[in-house]
Amino acid sequence: MESLIEKLEKAYNLLKEQEFEESQKLFTDILSSLEKDKIDDKDLIIKAKLGYADSLREQLYFEEAIPIYEEILSLEPNFKSALAGLADSYRGLKDWDKALFYWFKLLEIEPNDYLVITRIADAYRKKNDYESAEKYYLMALNINPKNKFALMGIGDLYYKHKKYNRALEYWKTLLEINPKFINILTMVGNIYRNWKQFDKAIDYYQKALEIDRNNFYALYGIADALRGKRRYRDALKYWKKLYNNDPRNDRIATRLADCYTRLSKYDEAENIYTEIMKENPSRYAVIGLIRIYMEKKEWKKGINLCEEYLGKFPNDPRIVILLAKIYENAGQKEKTFEVYEKYSAIFNDRQDFTSQLANSTIENIESEIEEFHDNSY
Repeated sequence: MESLIEKLEKAYNLLKEQEFEESQKLFTDILSSLEKDKIDDKDLIIKAKLGYADSLREQLYFEEAIPIYEEILSLEPNFKSALAGLADSYRGLKDWDKALFYWFKLLEIEPNDYLVITRIADAYRKKNDYESAEKYYLMALNINPKNKFALMGIGDLYYKHKKYNRALEYWKTLLEINPKFINILTMVGNIYRNWKQFDKAIDYYQKALEIDRNNFYALYGIADALRGKRRYRDALKYWKKLYNNDPRNDRIATRLADCYTRLSKYDEAENIYTEIMKENPSRYAVIGLIRIYMEKKEWKKGINLCEEYLGKFPNDPRIVILLAKIYENAGQKEKTFEVYEKYSAIFNDRQDFTSQLANSTIENIESEIEEFHDNSY
């Protein structure tokens, strides 16, 4: 019996050291010995089964681990480690309802376990049950105000529901506890960037870059914040770095090209937009090229590009408006209403078309199709 206990200790040490495959093998040997020698020691059997199930779960073999945890519960119905293992296994399978069932079982045993309460909140967040998630995050934080998992989760919850002030409240508390949470630094930067408080945004992105100088979200955020401040020359170096790391990313490529355009480096911008168009008829690239052609008063090129794009995507009102705008700027106003007649089906009426045309600029049209950069963890 002593050698079996020693084996069990060794297996648990392997598990602790994250040698999961080796620990699984050793727990299997122990369970085989217990069965072969008909050893009826419930505590020993439970420990061996628990270690075996945990080894499987840590290797993401959730479906194999679940019946082992259930065997443990048949021996000891309220065994906390087995209940937690089942909850985490179902969490791994994204079966939130079953995970919740076992977390609530744990909560019956220990009502003030703030980590379990946080897990419950996380599950409700995944289920898009906003009210329940908020309730349990606040419950967890009431027990432990420095619970970093709850602070992170509730911040994410408010962020996704555009309650940015509330998100900041909890994320700033989290950063007081650990100022090197790089994903939180970039998310806070995103909020300030969304509010057009670009200096504050840049401050948070720079803090993130001090931790990881190649962090994509921080580089993207600081580049876009500098763009928002119209510091295009400064922004250019960040867009270049991002582009060199990922030249096939259309969003980055169009941002780099836009920066060149703002600096009147039209040839560089046109080359990038043209490369994008070879792979993908991107609306961003079309709008960018149109801007260049309008700046250079190359009306025919702009018209041809719009018509080529509309030949593939005839229901895009933004490009239709731009085509009409080119004719207007070129002094061919009668052509603007020929455009309307051709594409009238995508506007409410002529007044709607005229209103959009009157209000249209390249910048306005870009802002309409702009997506706020959201990196969620």
